[in-house]
Amino acid sequence: MRKLYINNRAFVVITFLVIATSLTFSSCSKKNETDVVGETTNLDEVFAARLQSQIDAINGLINGSVFGDKQGNYPLGSKNILTDRLAYLEEALEKLKNGTKKLLKIDMDNIILDTNTALDRFRATVLTADFVSEPAELYVEGKSGGYIDFGASPDFSTFDSGFTVEFWVKFASLGNFDFILSTFIDNNNPSDRYRYGWASNFFGEGGNSLIRMTYAIGKEGLFEPGINGFNTTNQWIHLAYVWNPAKFTDGNSVPATFKMYINGGLVKSEDWGNTNYTPNAKTSMVGFNYTNFDGSIATDGKGTNGTMKHVHIWNKVKTQAELQNIMNSPQTVTGRETDLVAGWKFTETVADETNIADLTGKHSAKIRGNHSWIK
Repeated sequence: MRKLYINNRAFVVITFLVIATSLTFSSCSKKNETDVVGETTNLDEVFAARLQSQIDAINGLINGSVFGDKQGNYPLGSKNILTDRLAYLEEALEKLKNGTKKLLKIDMDNIILDTNTALDRFRATVLTADFVSEPAELYVEGKSGGYIDFGASPDFSTFDSGFTVEFWVKFASLGNFDFILSTFIDNNNPSDRYRYGWASNFFGEGGNSLIRMTYAIGKEGLFEPGINGFNTTNQWIHLAYVWNPAKFTDGNSVPATFKMYINGGLVKSEDWGNTNYTPNAKTSMVGFNYTNFDGSIATDGKGTNGTMKHVHIWNKVKTQAELQNIMNSPQTVTGRETDLVAGWKFTETVADETNIADLTGKHSAKIRGNHSWIK
């Protein structure tokens, strides 16, 4: 009986120790999990130092890297990987210092891990050979998320007088509503509607087959001149739209504000009163799709599947003869023309699809989503 008693006492003591140890470990673990920046000054300093170290490392990598299209260079677009991460870290550090951001230790570990991942992604983009462009056609699937982002600039939409938009396009198919090239936005608010910009588009709803230009007029008006019966796919066509608020006369008794040319031939001439169109300098010009009023890319299926090249915007009312010359010899457009606002060739592969300089050197385009270069 004595032996049994001793064993029982030992069992009670061991059980107590196990429970106590378990509670102590649980308490420590709980404290570590809830230990946040702001509660421990030392952690504030440690985390701030770690963030600053990552910021310095990224700045050093940016300053020490060569961006270009030669072997050993990094594509300029790859720089965005670093600058995006840098912006995040600088914001995190600022919020940490002013006390508006709290971090668990695991949060700091994840930040470091994500930074290392970004650095690895950047380093993986280094060119292993000189980039050599090849003749190719840029095919974009606008119906499934592809588009060209030309950036936002008043140059594309705001003009003191008339202007001309012209380009080559090859439609893979035609839908109910296809935006081809656009600066147009619409807030779609029936009680207080605003519209800005212009858009080349195809309208196929209600039995129509209109290739046209849409201009925002005044606060919410629209002027949409074009021609019906268009059904050309899988072949290149040259489109040119000319807006002339001073009016074309051409010796006719009826003046015209607008002219449209297909393959150099005049297909539409129409007048629009005395109200000028309303420009859009707020959001990006987009190819093969359009933007919502807030600048985000539209996802309603109104994009275009096709190919585009020799895109030019002129701050001049171009004549038919001038347009025919450009159409027949687009390679003669150099970017040094005083009336050329912007121009892209899209006739050869590029080293960096996120930074395609235009002919004037003032603008840059990005190719987004589903697309391919057809060689």
